[in-house]
Order: sequence, then structure tokens, then C-alpha cells
Amino acid sequence: MKKKTAFCLCLGALLLAGAIWQIHRIEAYGSRFFLDHTYVNGVDCSAMTVGEAAEALQKTWNEKTFLITENGKTIGEICDLDLEYTVKDQLRKKKQLPLYRLLWRYITGEEQRITVKMEVEKPTESLSAQIDEMKFLKRRYKIRTRDAYVDLSDREFRIVKEVQGDNVNQMRFEKAVLRCIEKGQFSLDYKESDYYAVPGVRAEDKELLEYRQYCQKWLSQKITYQFYDGNYTLTPKQINSMMTVEKETRTVSTKAVRRFVRKLADDHNTVGTSRTFRSAEKGNIRVSGGNFGYIIDEKAEVKKLTKNLKNGKDVRRQPEYSQRPYRSGNGNGDIGTSYVEIDLSRQKLWLFQNGRRITSCSVVTGNVADGFATPSGVYYLSYKSRDAVLRGSNKDGSKYETPVKYWMPFNRGIGMHDASWRSAFGGEIYRKGGSHGCINMPPASAELVYSYISPGYPVVVHY
Repeated sequence: MKKKTAFCLCLGALLLAGAIWQIHRIEAYGSRFFLDHTYVNGVDCSAMTVGEAAEALQKTWNEKTFLITENGKTIGEICDLDLEYTVKDQLRKKKQLPLYRLLWRYITGEEQRITVKMEVEKPTESLSAQIDEMKFLKRRYKIRTRDAYVDLSDREFRIVKEVQGDNVNQMRFEKAVLRCIEKGQFSLDYKESDYYAVPGVRAEDKELLEYRQYCQKWLSQKITYQFYDGNYTLTPKQINSMMTVEKETRTVSTKAVRRFVRKLADDHNTVGTSRTFRSAEKGNIRVSGGNFGYIIDEKAEVKKLTKNLKNGKDVRRQPEYSQRPYRSGNGNGDIGTSYVEIDLSRQKLWLFQNGRRITSCSVVTGNVADGFATPSGVYYLSYKSRDAVLRGSNKDGSKYETPVKYWMPFNRGIGMHDASWRSAFGGEIYRKGGSHGCINMPPASAELVYSYISPGYPVVVHY
């Protein structure tokens, strides 16, 4: 009896040990692999690890074709999804079964169907490119959606209300496509109005109202430039582009100020620009080139404007100039009403002062045939001197020295002077018998002009 009992006990122990070992083996297997007859989103994942199941799901999902329909008609499709999905964490959780459920499924072969959300990590270039080519997303719109904003063009700082337009927001459509794919839906019934761009900022938004208060406090400063042809006041938008406020302290961006001053100079420098000029005998003409006019000193102006922005006070002033033209009166733009006019085609010179014609005379300008034609443009008188000797080279390379009584240069070595050796002026002399580029004048006229003009006096040369 004792032997039989011992045998039974041993057999029981062996069976129990075997059962425990088998349970442990099943548990170990189940911790690594999905059991047979396991389907995830309809994909057979039997005997797969979490990583293998994730790859199988991704492959199955990406092989599908996504269709876009409108009123029952297919208007677009996406054939190559090429997406990556974050499903591993979901799969791990779904695979963790209670031990009794694990044993039951292993023994009975019971089928398990699991559903996970195919969360897209991010849109791919392939998907975005295919959506970008869909013509129905690029239909013409009548009104474009616009956010509400504070108008910085003037100091009323009006809030301009948002606008709901009918332009399609392609990003909204792309997100809708991704939502469908994540749910396992590979078609979308397109309704255009569902994808209109939506204003991101509305007139009643707290942040916008607070920004308006900021503008009223910090962007109301008036900086006005006084130019020869009128005043120019910076807009709040321009001030805002150059200045920020941190802890109630103004901080100015030197880079932004330089950029603004560069644009200011481009718009308001007048040297070399094309001007409308009211000539003595031809009416209004266009003249360009030369060295006469305004030049803003950009370095000095950046420094001055930075100082103005930092103190926040209203200011009205002229820009910092490196060159200012001689000017009197308001006629002829920055040239004014006091100037010398030289008409190369008519070979005539006029002297005006304060709008009154002082004198006029015939002249001889540069020899066209020899390549010494006088260049046109608007210049200023460099200086003037008595009893000068003009030196230079002839066409053949020989040197010349010519004494004159009244020397008035305005374009490097080119200037007005008396030409006592000439017996005639005007007409067609300049074409073959002209000067080396200078303006030859009758001695009496040269003396009179010399007595009226001073360095900086405008000299307008035109055809």
C-alpha cells in the first residue's frame, strides 16, 4: 500500500511538473508571439512578434488605394500611401492576455480579432505630392479667407474683421484623408465647403484686443522726414518692424533699421535719377545722370533713427545727408529755380536765378566727330577760378595747354569757360570743330555767368 501511494504521489508530481512546465512554455510563447488565429484589423498576425505584426499592418494599409469621390464620381485617388504608423504600443497592450485566457485560446484555438487605430506618424512627401496635384483642390475662389488684424497703416489702429472665404485649405483636406486612413476607411466623399480655410484670428479674440492696446501704447510715435518734395511719416507697421518692447523697454533692431534706411535712400536719393525739367525752349523734358542731388548718409541716418526709436518721442526732421544740392525756390524739383541750362542740340546756354533769366548765349560744346561729345546730365558747379590753364590730350595723343580767364568746372575736367579764340558760336560747329568736352562761351557771357554762380550751383545739360 505504501508503495502504491508513493507511486501515485510521484506520478502526480510528475504530471504537475509537466503541466507547470507546459503552462510556462505557453506563457513564454504568448509573451513573444501572437497566438494562432489572431487577426488585427483583419490581417492574420498568427505567430508574429509585435514588430512583425506592425510591419504586416503597415504593408497591408499602404497597398490600398484611397479614393476621393464627389456626387458619386471619382475625382481623385492616392495610390502610393508610403506611410508609417505608430501601432506597436497598441499591439503590445492587446497581446497581454490574462493567463487563463491565454491558456484557453492556446488549447481551444479560439479566434481573436483585434482592432487598433493606425495612427500616422506624419504625412510623407509622396502623399503630399499626390494631394498637391489634385486639380479640384485648386478651383478658383471668389473670396480668400483672412484673419482679423490690427491695421498698422495709421494710428487709429482699427481692428479689421476676419473674412470667411471660399478658398480650399489643402492642409485641412490632407488631415481629413489621414483621419480616414487611420480608421481604415479608404474613401472620402468630397464636399468643398468642408475644407474652406477658416480664420485663425477673430476680431473678438482676447489676444487681438490686447495687441491693439500694445500698438496704441508703443506704436503711436510719429517720425516725420522732411524731403524737398514733401513730408514722409513712418507708419506704425514700419516702426513695429524695427522695434520690440520687452519689460517696458524699447529694443531696436539695427539690422532692420539699416534695411529701412537703405530703402529710404533708394526712394529719395536724387543723384543720377531721371527728372522732369522745364527747359527754356522745349517745355518739360526728361534729364538723367550727373552728380547733382540729394544723397542720404546711411550710416549717420541709421544712428539717428535708432536714437529716435529708442526715446519714443515724436520728431520732425530732415534725413542725415552726405550731399545736399544747391537749391532756391520750388521749381524743377530738387534743381530749384536757380540754375544754368545747356541745350546741346541747340548749342545754347541760359542762366536763371530765382526763376528770372539773367542771360543766354550761344555756345560750342564737345567735338562729336573726335569722340569728345559733352555728356548730358544734371551736375553741380565744383568750383570756379580765374586765369586757369586747361590741360589735356588731343585725339592724336598730343598735349594741349589753353589759358582761360573764367573757369567753371562741373563734371570733372568738363566745365564752362570763355573761348576768346573763337569768332563764332552755336550752330553746327560742335559736330566737327567743337571742344574737348567743355562749354566754350563768348568772353562777356562767361564773365557774367561767373559773377552770378557759386560752387554747388545746378548745371543742367541736355539734348
